[in-house]
Amino acid sequence: MTSFTQAPGGPATMFSNVFRQSWLALAYRCSGAVVSFLFGVSFARMMNIEEYGALMSLLTFALVASTVGLIGQQFRVLREIPSIAARKDYPEIGSIVAQRLRVACLGSVAVTVLALLPFVAAHGRDGIFGSWQYATSVLLILPLSLIEMQSSLGRALGSVNLALVSKDVLWRFLIILLGAVLFATYGHPLPAQDVLLIATGILVVLIAAQNIYLRHLAEGCKVFTMAVRRSNDRLGDVLSSSGPFWVTSVTSIMGGTVDLVVISVMVGPEAAGYYYAASRIALLLDFFLATFCIPAAPLIARLFDENRHAEITRVTSGASLGAFVAVLGCVATLALGGDLALMAFGETFTRAYGVLMVLAIGMLVSTYFGIGPIALNMTGHQRAAMHIVVITWAVGILAMIGATLAFGTTGAAVAGACAGIATRTWTAAYMYSAEGIDITATTALLTLVRRATGRGASEPHTEAIRPEASATILDLQPVRGSRDTRT
Repeated sequence: MTSFTQAPGGPATMFSNVFRQSWLALAYRCSGAVVSFLFGVSFARMMNIEEYGALMSLLTFALVASTVGLIGQQFRVLREIPSIAARKDYPEIGSIVAQRLRVACLGSVAVTVLALLPFVAAHGRDGIFGSWQYATSVLLILPLSLIEMQSSLGRALGSVNLALVSKDVLWRFLIILLGAVLFATYGHPLPAQDVLLIATGILVVLIAAQNIYLRHLAEGCKVFTMAVRRSNDRLGDVLSSSGPFWVTSVTSIMGGTVDLVVISVMVGPEAAGYYYAASRIALLLDFFLATFCIPAAPLIARLFDENRHAEITRVTSGASLGAFVAVLGCVATLALGGDLALMAFGETFTRAYGVLMVLAIGMLVSTYFGIGPIALNMTGHQRAAMHIVVITWAVGILAMIGATLAFGTTGAAVAGACAGIATRTWTAAYMYSAEGIDITATTALLTLVRRATGRGASEPHTEAIRPEASATILDLQPVRGSRDTRT
Protein backbone atom coordinates (compact mmCIF):
# COMPACT_ATOMS: atom_id res chain seq x y z
CA MET A 1 0.00 0.00 0.00
CA THR A 2 1.27 3.48 -0.89
CA SER A 3 2.41 5.52 2.06
CA PHE A 4 0.67 8.88 2.28
CA THR A 5 3.96 10.51 3.32
CA GLN A 6 5.48 9.47 0.02
CA ALA A 7 2.40 9.30 -2.19
CA PRO A 8 2.95 10.38 -5.79
CA GLY A 9 0.56 12.65 -7.60
CA GLY A 10 -1.45 15.71 -6.59
CA PRO A 11 -3.78 16.59 -3.72
CA ALA A 12 -6.54 14.27 -4.92
CA THR A 13 -4.19 11.27 -4.74
CA MET A 14 -2.93 12.29 -1.31
CA PHE A 15 -6.41 12.75 0.13
CA SER A 16 -7.71 9.49 -1.35
CA ASN A 17 -4.76 7.73 0.30
CA VAL A 18 -5.40 9.26 3.70
CA PHE A 19 -9.10 8.39 3.63
CA ARG A 20 -8.33 4.87 2.40
CA GLN A 21 -5.90 4.42 5.27
CA SER A 22 -8.54 5.82 7.63
CA TRP A 23 -10.81 2.92 6.69
CA LEU A 24 -7.91 0.53 7.27
CA ALA A 25 -7.32 2.12 10.68
CA LEU A 26 -11.03 1.78 11.45
CA ALA A 27 -10.87 -1.94 10.62
CA TYR A 28 -7.87 -2.39 12.92
CA ARG A 29 -9.51 -0.38 15.70
CA CYS A 30 -12.69 -2.46 15.44
CA SER A 31 -10.59 -5.63 15.53
CA GLY A 32 -8.80 -4.25 18.57
CA ALA A 33 -12.13 -3.57 20.28
CA VAL A 34 -13.23 -7.15 19.63
CA VAL A 35 -9.94 -8.54 20.96
CA SER A 36 -10.20 -6.31 24.04
CA PHE A 37 -13.68 -7.67 24.71
CA LEU A 38 -12.43 -11.24 24.30
CA PHE A 39 -9.49 -10.40 26.55
CA GLY A 40 -11.83 -9.33 29.35
CA VAL A 41 -14.20 -12.26 28.94
CA SER A 42 -11.44 -14.88 28.60
CA PHE A 43 -9.51 -13.91 31.69
CA ALA A 44 -12.71 -13.47 33.68
CA ARG A 45 -13.22 -17.20 33.07
CA MET A 46 -9.58 -18.21 33.62
CA MET A 47 -9.09 -16.28 36.88
CA ASN A 48 -10.94 -15.83 40.13
CA ILE A 49 -12.59 -12.46 40.67
CA GLU A 50 -9.85 -11.08 42.96
CA GLU A 51 -7.05 -11.89 40.51
CA TYR A 52 -9.13 -10.61 37.59
CA GLY A 53 -9.73 -7.28 39.31
CA ALA A 54 -6.05 -7.02 40.20
CA LEU A 55 -5.01 -7.77 36.60
CA MET A 56 -7.23 -5.08 35.07
CA SER A 57 -6.21 -2.51 37.68
CA LEU A 58 -2.50 -3.24 37.27
CA LEU A 59 -2.66 -3.10 33.46
CA THR A 60 -4.31 0.32 33.71
CA PHE A 61 -1.69 1.39 36.25
CA ALA A 62 1.13 0.32 33.91
CA LEU A 63 -0.47 2.05 30.91
CA VAL A 64 -0.82 5.38 32.74
CA ALA A 65 2.72 5.07 34.12
CA SER A 66 4.15 4.39 30.65
CA THR A 67 2.37 7.48 29.28
CA VAL A 68 3.97 9.55 32.04
CA GLY A 69 7.37 7.98 31.36
CA LEU A 70 7.28 8.85 27.66
CA ILE A 71 7.54 12.56 28.52
CA GLY A 72 5.65 13.40 25.31
CA GLN A 73 8.35 11.96 23.02
CA GLN A 74 5.79 9.95 21.03
CA PHE A 75 4.12 13.20 19.93
CA ARG A 76 7.45 14.86 19.18
CA VAL A 77 8.35 12.01 16.82
CA LEU A 78 4.95 12.26 15.15
CA ARG A 79 5.39 16.02 14.69
CA GLU A 80 9.01 16.12 13.50
CA ILE A 81 9.42 13.11 11.20
CA PRO A 82 6.75 13.30 8.41
CA SER A 83 8.40 16.12 6.42
CA ILE A 84 11.78 14.39 6.64
CA ALA A 85 10.18 11.06 5.67
CA ALA A 86 8.83 12.69 2.51
CA ARG A 87 12.46 13.40 1.53
CA LYS A 88 13.52 9.85 2.53
CA ASP A 89 16.32 11.26 4.68
CA TYR A 90 16.47 8.20 6.91
CA PRO A 91 19.86 8.94 8.58
CA GLU A 92 18.42 12.23 9.83
CA ILE A 93 15.30 10.41 11.04
CA GLY A 94 17.51 7.95 12.92
CA SER A 95 19.37 10.78 14.64
CA ILE A 96 16.19 12.54 15.74
CA VAL A 97 14.49 9.33 16.93
CA ALA A 98 17.62 8.33 18.86
CA GLN A 99 17.44 11.57 20.84
CA ARG A 100 13.75 11.14 21.55
CA LEU A 101 14.24 7.47 22.42
CA ARG A 102 16.91 8.25 25.01
CA VAL A 103 14.59 10.68 26.78
CA ALA A 104 11.70 8.19 26.68
CA CYS A 105 13.87 5.40 28.10
CA LEU A 106 15.24 7.65 30.83
CA GLY A 107 11.74 8.79 31.79
CA SER A 108 10.32 5.25 31.71
CA VAL A 109 13.09 3.89 33.92
CA ALA A 110 12.57 6.74 36.39
CA VAL A 111 8.80 6.10 36.45
CA THR A 112 9.43 2.36 36.92
CA VAL A 113 11.48 3.10 40.04
CA LEU A 114 8.79 5.46 41.35
CA ALA A 115 6.10 2.86 40.59
CA LEU A 116 7.83 0.45 42.95
CA LEU A 117 7.41 2.81 45.88
CA PRO A 118 3.67 2.09 46.44
CA PHE A 119 4.48 -1.62 46.66
CA VAL A 120 7.24 -0.95 49.17
CA ALA A 121 5.09 1.39 51.26
CA ALA A 122 2.00 -0.86 51.27
CA HIS A 123 3.75 -4.22 51.58
CA GLY A 124 1.75 -6.64 53.71
CA ARG A 125 -1.43 -4.55 53.65
CA ASP A 126 -4.71 -5.15 51.82
CA GLY A 127 -5.08 -4.10 48.20
CA ILE A 128 -3.15 -4.69 45.01
CA PHE A 129 -0.12 -2.73 46.23
CA GLY A 130 0.09 -4.84 49.37
CA SER A 131 1.08 -7.99 47.44
CA TRP A 132 4.70 -7.90 46.35
CA GLN A 133 4.11 -10.38 43.51
CA TYR A 134 1.94 -7.79 41.76
CA ALA A 135 5.03 -5.60 41.43
CA THR A 136 5.69 -7.51 38.20
CA SER A 137 3.35 -4.94 36.65
CA VAL A 138 6.15 -2.35 36.70
CA LEU A 139 8.06 -4.51 34.20
CA LEU A 140 5.47 -3.48 31.62
CA ILE A 141 6.23 0.24 31.81
CA LEU A 142 9.37 0.39 29.65
CA PRO A 143 8.11 -2.08 26.97
CA LEU A 144 4.79 -0.19 26.73
CA SER A 145 6.73 3.04 26.23
CA LEU A 146 8.94 1.50 23.54
CA ILE A 147 6.06 0.00 21.56
CA GLU A 148 4.23 3.35 21.71
CA MET A 149 7.36 5.05 20.33
CA GLN A 150 7.48 2.49 17.52
CA SER A 151 3.80 3.10 16.83
CA SER A 152 4.35 6.86 16.53
CA LEU A 153 7.36 6.34 14.26
CA GLY A 154 5.31 3.96 12.13
CA ARG A 155 2.57 6.58 11.79
CA ALA A 156 5.15 9.20 10.85
CA LEU A 157 6.53 6.90 8.15
CA GLY A 158 3.04 6.27 6.78
CA SER A 159 2.38 2.76 8.08
CA VAL A 160 -1.04 2.16 9.62
CA ASN A 161 -0.07 -1.48 10.13
CA LEU A 162 2.85 -0.56 12.37
CA ALA A 163 0.79 2.08 14.15
CA LEU A 164 -2.01 -0.23 15.26
CA VAL A 165 -1.64 -3.95 14.64
CA SER A 166 0.83 -4.89 17.38
CA LYS A 167 -0.34 -2.75 20.29
CA ASP A 168 -4.07 -2.78 19.51
CA VAL A 169 -4.60 -6.33 18.24
CA LEU A 170 -1.66 -8.74 18.42
CA TRP A 171 -0.55 -8.00 21.97
CA ARG A 172 -3.84 -8.88 23.67
CA PHE A 173 -4.54 -11.75 21.27
CA LEU A 174 -1.21 -13.43 22.08
CA ILE A 175 -1.77 -12.90 25.81
CA ILE A 176 -5.14 -14.67 25.49
CA LEU A 177 -3.54 -17.51 23.52
CA LEU A 178 -0.64 -18.13 25.91
CA GLY A 179 -2.87 -17.64 28.95
CA ALA A 180 -5.26 -20.28 27.62
CA VAL A 181 -2.35 -22.70 27.08
CA LEU A 182 -1.18 -22.11 30.65
CA PHE A 183 -4.70 -22.53 32.03
CA ALA A 184 -5.26 -25.76 30.06
CA THR A 185 -1.89 -27.15 31.15
CA TYR A 186 -2.24 -26.58 34.89
CA GLY A 187 -6.02 -26.53 35.21
CA HIS A 188 -6.25 -23.97 38.02
CA PRO A 189 -7.13 -20.24 37.96
CA LEU A 190 -4.32 -18.07 36.66
CA PRO A 191 -2.59 -15.64 39.04
CA ALA A 192 -2.31 -12.04 37.86
CA GLN A 193 1.48 -11.98 38.14
CA ASP A 194 1.82 -14.82 35.63
CA VAL A 195 -0.34 -12.98 33.10
CA LEU A 196 1.69 -9.80 33.65
CA LEU A 197 4.93 -11.69 32.96
CA ILE A 198 3.41 -13.18 29.80
CA ALA A 199 2.36 -9.70 28.67
CA THR A 200 5.86 -8.34 29.26
CA GLY A 201 7.49 -11.16 27.31
CA ILE A 202 5.11 -10.72 24.37
CA LEU A 203 5.81 -6.99 24.25
CA VAL A 204 9.57 -7.61 24.09
CA VAL A 205 9.11 -10.03 21.16
CA LEU A 206 6.80 -7.61 19.31
CA ILE A 207 9.23 -4.73 19.79
CA ALA A 208 12.06 -6.80 18.27
CA ALA A 209 9.85 -7.86 15.35
CA GLN A 210 8.65 -4.31 14.70
CA ASN A 211 12.22 -3.06 14.66
CA ILE A 212 12.85 -5.34 11.67
CA TYR A 213 9.75 -3.95 9.94
CA LEU A 214 10.82 -0.35 10.68
CA ARG A 215 14.17 -1.04 9.04
CA HIS A 216 12.32 -2.38 6.00
CA LEU A 217 10.22 0.80 5.82
CA ALA A 218 13.41 2.87 6.02
CA GLU A 219 15.00 0.97 3.11
CA GLY A 220 17.55 -0.77 5.33
CA CYS A 221 18.50 2.16 7.55
CA LYS A 222 18.31 1.87 11.35
CA VAL A 223 15.71 4.39 12.43
CA PHE A 224 14.81 2.98 15.84
CA THR A 225 18.07 2.85 17.73
CA MET A 226 20.05 4.84 20.28
CA ALA A 227 23.35 4.04 18.51
CA VAL A 228 23.39 7.33 16.58
CA ARG A 229 25.47 10.45 17.12
CA ARG A 230 24.87 11.99 20.50
CA SER A 231 23.08 15.29 20.82
CA ASN A 232 24.48 18.31 22.62
CA ASP A 233 21.02 19.33 23.77
CA ARG A 234 20.78 19.84 27.51
CA LEU A 235 18.28 17.70 29.37
CA GLY A 236 16.54 20.79 30.70
CA ASP A 237 15.99 22.14 27.18
CA VAL A 238 14.67 18.78 26.00
CA LEU A 239 12.22 18.56 28.89
CA SER A 240 11.10 22.14 28.34
CA SER A 241 10.36 21.61 24.65
CA SER A 242 8.68 18.28 25.40
CA GLY A 243 6.61 19.62 28.28
CA PRO A 244 3.51 20.66 26.30
CA PHE A 245 3.31 17.30 24.51
CA TRP A 246 3.82 15.54 27.84
CA VAL A 247 1.15 17.44 29.73
CA THR A 248 -1.37 17.07 26.90
CA SER A 249 -0.88 13.29 26.63
CA VAL A 250 -1.10 12.70 30.40
CA THR A 251 -4.09 15.02 30.82
CA SER A 252 -5.91 13.32 27.96
CA ILE A 253 -5.50 9.81 29.36
CA MET A 254 -6.44 10.95 32.87
CA GLY A 255 -9.41 12.95 31.58
CA GLY A 256 -10.96 9.77 30.20
CA THR A 257 -11.07 8.11 33.62
CA VAL A 258 -11.62 10.92 36.11
CA ASP A 259 -15.42 10.87 35.76
CA LEU A 260 -15.53 7.24 36.92
CA VAL A 261 -13.35 8.09 39.91
CA VAL A 262 -15.60 11.03 40.88
CA ILE A 263 -18.76 8.91 40.65
CA SER A 264 -17.21 5.98 42.52
CA VAL A 265 -16.21 8.23 45.40
CA MET A 266 -19.26 10.50 45.55
CA VAL A 267 -22.14 8.20 44.53
CA GLY A 268 -20.85 4.67 44.96
CA PRO A 269 -19.47 1.71 43.01
CA GLU A 270 -22.89 0.56 41.79
CA ALA A 271 -23.59 3.91 40.11
CA ALA A 272 -20.05 3.88 38.71
CA GLY A 273 -20.74 0.47 37.15
CA TYR A 274 -23.80 1.79 35.32
CA TYR A 275 -21.94 4.92 34.26
CA TYR A 276 -19.01 2.84 32.98
CA ALA A 277 -21.29 0.84 30.70
CA ALA A 278 -22.86 3.99 29.25
CA SER A 279 -19.51 5.71 28.77
CA ARG A 280 -17.99 2.68 27.01
CA ILE A 281 -20.84 2.67 24.48
CA ALA A 282 -20.68 6.44 23.97
CA LEU A 283 -16.92 6.32 23.52
CA LEU A 284 -17.39 4.10 20.47
CA LEU A 285 -18.82 7.14 18.68
CA ASP A 286 -15.35 8.71 18.68
CA PHE A 287 -14.00 5.83 16.60
CA PHE A 288 -14.61 7.72 13.35
CA LEU A 289 -12.39 10.74 14.08
CA ALA A 290 -9.95 8.81 16.27
CA THR A 291 -9.17 6.37 13.47
CA PHE A 292 -8.97 9.20 10.92
CA CYS A 293 -6.25 10.81 13.05
CA ILE A 294 -3.98 7.76 12.69
CA PRO A 295 -2.99 8.55 9.08
CA ALA A 296 -4.03 12.22 9.14
CA ALA A 297 -1.79 13.46 11.98
CA PRO A 298 1.54 13.02 10.13
CA LEU A 299 -0.05 14.31 6.92
CA ILE A 300 -1.14 17.49 8.72
CA ALA A 301 2.39 17.97 10.07
CA ARG A 302 3.86 17.59 6.58
CA LEU A 303 1.33 19.92 4.91
CA PHE A 304 1.83 22.54 7.60
CA ASP A 305 5.60 22.48 7.12
CA GLU A 306 4.96 23.03 3.41
CA ASN A 307 2.57 25.96 4.13
CA ARG A 308 -0.36 24.17 2.47
CA HIS A 309 -3.01 25.38 4.87
CA ALA A 310 -5.95 25.19 2.48
CA GLU A 311 -5.27 21.50 1.90
CA ILE A 312 -5.29 20.86 5.65
CA THR A 313 -8.74 22.45 5.74
CA ARG A 314 -9.91 20.29 2.86
CA VAL A 315 -8.97 17.02 4.51
CA THR A 316 -9.86 17.85 8.14
CA SER A 317 -13.16 19.62 7.45
CA GLY A 318 -14.30 16.88 5.08
CA ALA A 319 -13.46 14.22 7.68
CA SER A 320 -15.26 16.15 10.42
CA LEU A 321 -18.42 16.42 8.33
CA GLY A 322 -18.33 12.74 7.37
CA ALA A 323 -17.76 11.71 11.00
CA PHE A 324 -20.54 14.05 12.18
CA VAL A 325 -23.06 12.48 9.81
CA ALA A 326 -22.00 8.97 10.88
CA VAL A 327 -22.24 9.85 14.59
CA LEU A 328 -25.61 11.52 14.03
CA GLY A 329 -26.91 8.23 12.64
CA CYS A 330 -25.46 6.36 15.63
CA VAL A 331 -27.06 8.77 18.10
CA ALA A 332 -30.43 8.31 16.41
CA THR A 333 -29.98 4.55 16.63
CA LEU A 334 -29.09 4.78 20.33
CA ALA A 335 -32.15 6.95 20.94
CA LEU A 336 -34.29 4.12 19.61
CA GLY A 337 -32.31 1.12 20.82
CA GLY A 338 -30.01 2.34 23.58
CA ASP A 339 -31.77 0.13 26.10
CA LEU A 340 -30.87 -2.95 24.07
CA ALA A 341 -27.22 -1.88 23.88
CA LEU A 342 -27.08 -1.42 27.65
CA MET A 343 -28.76 -4.77 28.28
CA ALA A 344 -25.64 -6.44 26.86
CA PHE A 345 -24.10 -5.60 30.26
CA GLY A 346 -27.16 -6.82 32.16
CA GLU A 347 -30.87 -6.04 32.46
CA THR A 348 -30.44 -3.52 35.26
CA PHE A 349 -28.03 -1.44 33.16
CA THR A 350 -30.98 0.11 31.32
CA ARG A 351 -31.01 2.59 34.21
CA ALA A 352 -28.07 4.28 32.50
CA TYR A 353 -30.07 5.18 29.36
CA GLY A 354 -30.27 8.87 30.28
CA VAL A 355 -26.53 9.03 30.93
CA LEU A 356 -25.86 7.26 27.64
CA MET A 357 -27.88 9.80 25.65
CA VAL A 358 -26.21 12.76 27.37
CA LEU A 359 -22.75 11.39 26.60
CA ALA A 360 -23.73 10.46 23.03
CA ILE A 361 -25.10 13.94 22.26
CA GLY A 362 -21.96 15.46 23.76
CA MET A 363 -19.85 13.28 21.49
CA LEU A 364 -21.95 14.34 18.49
CA VAL A 365 -21.36 18.05 19.15
CA SER A 366 -17.66 17.45 19.83
CA THR A 367 -17.34 15.61 16.51
CA TYR A 368 -18.62 18.65 14.60
CA PHE A 369 -15.72 20.73 15.92
CA GLY A 370 -13.09 18.40 14.57
CA ILE A 371 -10.05 16.48 15.67
CA GLY A 372 -9.16 18.57 18.73
CA PRO A 373 -5.71 19.10 20.30
CA ILE A 374 -3.94 16.76 17.86
CA ALA A 375 -4.34 19.47 15.19
CA LEU A 376 -2.53 22.00 17.37
CA ASN A 377 0.20 19.50 18.28
CA MET A 378 0.86 18.79 14.60
CA THR A 379 1.06 22.49 13.62
CA GLY A 380 3.53 23.81 16.19
CA HIS A 381 0.93 25.04 18.68
CA GLN A 382 1.54 22.39 21.33
CA ARG A 383 1.71 24.95 24.14
CA ALA A 384 -1.72 26.25 23.22
CA ALA A 385 -3.00 22.66 23.15
CA MET A 386 -1.57 22.09 26.63
CA HIS A 387 -3.22 25.21 28.04
CA ILE A 388 -6.58 24.40 26.47
CA VAL A 389 -6.63 20.79 27.65
CA VAL A 390 -5.50 21.60 31.19
CA ILE A 391 -7.87 24.54 31.66
CA THR A 392 -10.97 22.88 30.21
CA TRP A 393 -10.46 19.65 32.15
CA ALA A 394 -9.57 21.43 35.40
CA VAL A 395 -12.76 23.50 35.17
CA GLY A 396 -14.64 20.43 33.98
CA ILE A 397 -13.59 18.37 37.01
CA LEU A 398 -14.67 21.13 39.41
CA ALA A 399 -17.99 21.42 37.58
CA MET A 400 -18.34 17.65 37.61
CA ILE A 401 -17.94 17.50 41.39
CA GLY A 402 -20.63 20.13 41.89
CA ALA A 403 -22.96 18.61 39.28
CA THR A 404 -22.57 15.15 40.78
CA LEU A 405 -23.46 16.47 44.21
CA ALA A 406 -26.57 18.13 42.80
CA PHE A 407 -27.76 15.73 40.11
CA GLY A 408 -25.85 12.46 40.52
CA THR A 409 -24.56 10.55 37.51
CA THR A 410 -26.59 12.63 35.04
CA GLY A 411 -24.90 15.77 36.33
CA ALA A 412 -21.48 14.14 35.95
CA ALA A 413 -22.34 13.15 32.38
CA VAL A 414 -23.43 16.71 31.48
CA ALA A 415 -20.26 18.19 33.00
CA GLY A 416 -18.02 15.65 31.24
CA ALA A 417 -19.75 16.19 27.89
CA CYS A 418 -19.45 19.96 28.22
CA ALA A 419 -15.73 19.69 29.05
CA GLY A 420 -15.18 17.63 25.90
CA ILE A 421 -17.15 20.10 23.77
CA ALA A 422 -15.26 23.05 25.27
CA THR A 423 -11.92 21.44 24.45
CA ARG A 424 -12.83 20.77 20.81
CA THR A 425 -14.50 24.18 20.32
CA TRP A 426 -11.62 26.15 21.82
CA THR A 427 -9.10 24.14 19.82
CA ALA A 428 -10.95 24.80 16.56
CA ALA A 429 -11.31 28.51 17.31
CA TYR A 430 -7.62 28.86 18.15
CA MET A 431 -6.61 26.97 15.01
CA TYR A 432 -8.69 29.25 12.79
CA SER A 433 -7.54 32.41 14.54
CA ALA A 434 -3.84 31.51 14.44
CA GLU A 435 -3.52 29.83 11.03
CA GLY A 436 -6.76 30.34 9.14
CA ILE A 437 -7.32 26.57 9.13
CA ASP A 438 -10.87 25.32 9.67
CA ILE A 439 -10.85 21.86 11.27
CA THR A 440 -14.61 21.88 11.93
CA ALA A 441 -17.27 20.54 9.57
CA THR A 442 -18.29 24.09 8.61
CA THR A 443 -16.17 24.51 5.46
CA ALA A 444 -17.21 21.16 4.00
CA LEU A 445 -20.84 21.85 4.87
CA LEU A 446 -20.77 25.29 3.17
CA THR A 447 -19.23 23.72 0.07
CA LEU A 448 -21.99 21.13 -0.13
CA VAL A 449 -24.63 23.86 0.28
CA ARG A 450 -23.02 25.88 -2.54
CA ARG A 451 -23.06 22.86 -4.79
CA ALA A 452 -26.65 22.03 -3.89
CA THR A 453 -27.80 25.57 -4.69
CA GLY A 454 -25.88 25.64 -8.00
CA ARG A 455 -23.30 28.27 -7.06
CA GLY A 456 -20.36 25.90 -7.20
CA ALA A 457 -21.03 24.88 -10.81
CA SER A 458 -21.65 28.35 -12.29
CA GLU A 459 -19.73 30.93 -10.26
CA PRO A 460 -16.03 31.35 -9.57
CA HIS A 461 -15.01 31.36 -5.94
CA THR A 462 -14.43 34.96 -4.86
CA GLU A 463 -14.18 34.69 -1.09
CA ALA A 464 -11.59 36.86 0.59
CA ILE A 465 -8.32 35.20 1.42
CA ARG A 466 -7.25 35.47 5.03
CA PRO A 467 -3.84 37.16 5.28
CA GLU A 468 -2.71 34.67 7.94
CA ALA A 469 -3.23 31.69 5.67
CA SER A 470 -2.69 33.30 2.22
CA ALA A 471 -5.18 30.75 0.83
CA THR A 472 -8.94 30.40 0.69
CA ILE A 473 -10.38 28.04 3.25
CA LEU A 474 -13.83 27.91 1.65
CA ASP A 475 -12.87 25.97 -1.47
CA LEU A 476 -12.56 22.23 -1.09
CA GLN A 477 -11.64 21.71 -4.74
CA PRO A 478 -7.99 22.18 -5.79
CA VAL A 479 -7.64 24.76 -8.57
CA ARG A 480 -6.16 23.15 -11.68
CA GLY A 481 -2.74 24.45 -12.51
CA SER A 482 -2.29 26.49 -9.34
CA ARG A 483 -0.39 25.90 -6.11
CA ASP A 484 -1.10 26.87 -2.50
CA THR A 485 1.66 29.29 -1.50
CA ARG A 486 2.37 31.78 1.21
CA THR A 487 2.75 35.50 0.34
